[in-house]
Amino acid sequence: MSTSTDDLPQRLVNISSQLNRIVPIFQLVLGTFGNIMNIVIFTRRSLRTNPCSFYFLASSINNLFLLYVALLTRLLSSGWKIDPSNSNIVLCKLRIFFIYSSLCLIQWFVVLASIDRYFSTCHTNQYRQFSSLKIVKRTAGFIILIITLAHFHTLIWWTVDYIGTDQYCNIFINDYELAFQIFFLIFSCMLPLLLMLIFGILMISNVRKLHIQIAAQNNGVRTDRSRSKDRQLVTMLLVQVIVMICCTAPFATVNIFDLMIKYMEKITYNAKIKQFFDNICRLILYFNPMTGFYIYTLSSQTFRIEIKHILKHTFKYIYIKSGLARCFITPQQNQTTITNQPVSRWAKKVRTSHNLIKY
Repeated sequence: MSTSTDDLPQRLVNISSQLNRIVPIFQLVLGTFGNIMNIVIFTRRSLRTNPCSFYFLASSINNLFLLYVALLTRLLSSGWKIDPSNSNIVLCKLRIFFIYSSLCLIQWFVVLASIDRYFSTCHTNQYRQFSSLKIVKRTAGFIILIITLAHFHTLIWWTVDYIGTDQYCNIFINDYELAFQIFFLIFSCMLPLLLMLIFGILMISNVRKLHIQIAAQNNGVRTDRSRSKDRQLVTMLLVQVIVMICCTAPFATVNIFDLMIKYMEKITYNAKIKQFFDNICRLILYFNPMTGFYIYTLSSQTFRIEIKHILKHTFKYIYIKSGLARCFITPQQNQTTITNQPVSRWAKKVRTSHNLIKY
């Protein structure tokens, strides 16, 4: 019994290493496909003028960038022990800077989308004016600038140094390590999650009030359609907020536990078991940049219609360009096509001359 208990931590480490090799591959493939589809769909005419769609588009571009800067390098590092940033100080600093900036932007784009949907669902016209494409573009640019500047310290304090005989890209100053963990926990986890929760509740309250208003008055087909699209965007956003909270909360909990371990002496733990849970929570965190497309597909009819249009046009283009269309044309259809073609003036003259010669 004691032997099996002693073997458990090592088994968990082995499971963790296998998960590091398998799960990120699926996340990369599904995330790449999903985010490319998001970019295509949110740039279509029917959605690109919607302010909330702009945040979804910006988030999808950021997610695609994060998948290859963070997840791909994590797959190579944790799964296959290939990590050039451990021996190159420039790669070390840039990788950490882009990873944590992009992780933070994922959360804040959803926060901004939640705020926009809150304003768009307000019954007061004064508040609804804040939900405009012009304001959204400025706000997105501002938040990107703020988050980039807020993570500038990683370019200074993260470095490459030896731990034993091996080099690692890490923090080697204890005071900054504490400050960085608190900063990441508040700025990238707790604060955005709290704001998502607050504006999510406010959105639900506004949507209920709008349902009562719509039931009381008929505003025409065009208004109903636009409101239906807005309601679907709200649904998409609310589902994404729930998924994001579920994916981020475990990682935030692990970070809180790390702080407790370092500064509270009475806590005892098994390092291998802790390593296993750290790894699982990180893998769950990286579901954030890949799940958007699948959430939108399941929760929005408008999004599904746009996917059908894209697939239809894509298959039609491939069908025509590949020459498959010619293979399926029957001789009768070909003859009909030829006989229906317009006749040139020269051909008419030739036919007339032949007719004159006959007679």
